[in-house]
Amino acid sequence: MNSGHLVVILILFMLGPRAILVAQKCPICDSAPGAEQYRVRDQFSGEEKLICGQCMLLKERCFLCGLPVKNGLTRLRDGRVFCARDVNDVVLSDDDAKSICSGTKNELARIFSRFVTFPDTNVVITMVDRVHMDGLFESAGFDRQCPSVFGYVKSRIVEGEKWEHPISILNAVPKARLMATCAHELAHCWLKENLSPDRDLDRDAIEGFCELVAYKLMDELNEERGKKFIKSNLYTRGQIQLFIEADNQYGFYSITEWMKYGVDHRLQEEDLDRVRKTEPRLRQPAATAVNVWSVAQAPALVPDTLTLLGLSGSGANCMVLINDRSFHLNESGKVRYANTNAWVRCIEIRDDSVVIQVEGAPERQELFLKAN
Repeated sequence: MNSGHLVVILILFMLGPRAILVAQKCPICDSAPGAEQYRVRDQFSGEEKLICGQCMLLKERCFLCGLPVKNGLTRLRDGRVFCARDVNDVVLSDDDAKSICSGTKNELARIFSRFVTFPDTNVVITMVDRVHMDGLFESAGFDRQCPSVFGYVKSRIVEGEKWEHPISILNAVPKARLMATCAHELAHCWLKENLSPDRDLDRDAIEGFCELVAYKLMDELNEERGKKFIKSNLYTRGQIQLFIEADNQYGFYSITEWMKYGVDHRLQEEDLDRVRKTEPRLRQPAATAVNVWSVAQAPALVPDTLTLLGLSGSGANCMVLINDRSFHLNESGKVRYANTNAWVRCIEIRDDSVVIQVEGAPERQELFLKAN
């Protein structure tokens, strides 16, 4: 090895990654960078790219990576442009996208079945283009329930008591982002059906919870890029990071309890332990204008056995009170009794009884409402 080669190696070693970056060709035109160079971050891969001055003048930008596009671009009817690399990661068929969303529902059921049951039969998912999405957000009087640019849900009550959840998701996005968006919007649907109208939550906390559901899905699927994208989002104003930390420390069940019964409007960075501070209350769904409980007299605040204390509502909004916990059909949760607790799932609600499945028990149980 001559002295010239040795000097080059020493320089590259001292410069580290910057030397490698300088040695790259412009990824847009595949030419050696000239005197005018720009360091730009690839929004899809997260890598830094060195772009030549001529390519930086190009008007077209890839919707996914944000880099200039010169050759081999794909243009959608809504005006979005994809580079030749990123178009291979995009789900272009709406039918394929709907199939992926259906699979996402199954994944969520598998991951979260011990904690929550996401709405299913009353959810309608539609794939929309960028023009439709932007037009909706800009329309006068639109109440934007979710600030995500990739999806929205407009939950509403029909026939006086039933929830409907029309979800619109931006088409032509990567599979992982499509699944994360679907999970996020389904989490909004669950919140609409399970939070009492008097639960005052900060918008950032609501979005943080929905992002946590999407994050846990990405984690289960080993989608590191999807996890990184969620954590880099700024619109939860730091709540997603606190939700992830709370999930690691206290578990997802504690988070769902806080969402329903917590005393704070948002998670507190200086005292994350407050996620365990809850104020049990009977859940009164927004779908029922007047919800009067028919409650049997109980000998104690928390009975010694699993006891049906109340029945309320009708149809899709029928719910029961078992000890200190209220349930809708197919809802699961922890119920306290005596000096212990049990994980209970509401299987069937009847006129004067409820059929439940206790985790670990071989058979279902039927609890009857006691007469006053």
